[in-house]
Amino acid sequence: LKPAEARERLEHEPADVPTPLEEATTRVRDTVGAALRHPALAPARWTYDLGRAVRGELQDPLTPVLAVGSAASAMLGSVMDALLVVGALDLNALVGGVQRLRAERALSGLLAEQKQKARLAPPAGQAPAGGARTVDAGKLSPGDVIELKGDDVVPADARLLWQEGLEVDESALTGESLPVQKQTDPTPHAVVADRLCMVFEGTTVVAGQARAVVVETGELTEAARAVHLAARTPPAGGVQARLQELTRKALPLTLAGGAAVTGLALLRGTPVR
Repeated sequence: LKPAEARERLEHEPADVPTPLEEATTRVRDTVGAALRHPALAPARWTYDLGRAVRGELQDPLTPVLAVGSAASAMLGSVMDALLVVGALDLNALVGGVQRLRAERALSGLLAEQKQKARLAPPAGQAPAGGARTVDAGKLSPGDVIELKGDDVVPADARLLWQEGLEVDESALTGESLPVQKQTDPTPHAVVADRLCMVFEGTTVVAGQARAVVVETGELTEAARAVHLAARTPPAGGVQARLQELTRKALPLTLAGGAAVTGLALLRGTPVR
């Protein structure tokens, strides 16, 4: 769309009015979240997070193999060997879970400290003494007009209204190593990397200046979609994939063979130990 058409569509776009059920759900969610953030529940939250991290560490192809081996050792009388295997497995998972939890909390703290700002342009006919005012990027909504200058991090997906020598580093989003020269002319049906009339959240202004109207924020931006795609569990590859395949095929045969040998031994009157 042309800049004027984009602004007109955003101005006439109906506002999202939450239903009574959605409002009640939001209030309940906020109340529960506030209660869970109470300092008295900090140990319980930490224990739950640690348990989740340890469970993630135990999701390994070798875990069932070691568990079956330790159980067989215990049945055959080698209780100490079984305890050593289980202890080493649990200790490794616990240490890995603690490290993962500390890394996640450190990353969350860094992200919380880096609150992104945006320069919000004043409405037409209103020009305060300071020009554009600075607001939190999280408070932007579609239809807001923002100003961009060199070294700015784009706070939301926006359609360019005016630009002067604008170049944007989009390597974090598209992988393009060179700055992209922007324009205000429409680029219909183009992929993200070729939408020269758009700027995207998380990209960096290298040169020039511009004014743009916000079209998407939060979880609806292209950066958020890319993060969600990257967060999907990737298929196992390399040694891990081979181990998973080997475990999936060999474990049933191993269990069946062990059960058959044990059953024959019991039929012959041989003691388990």
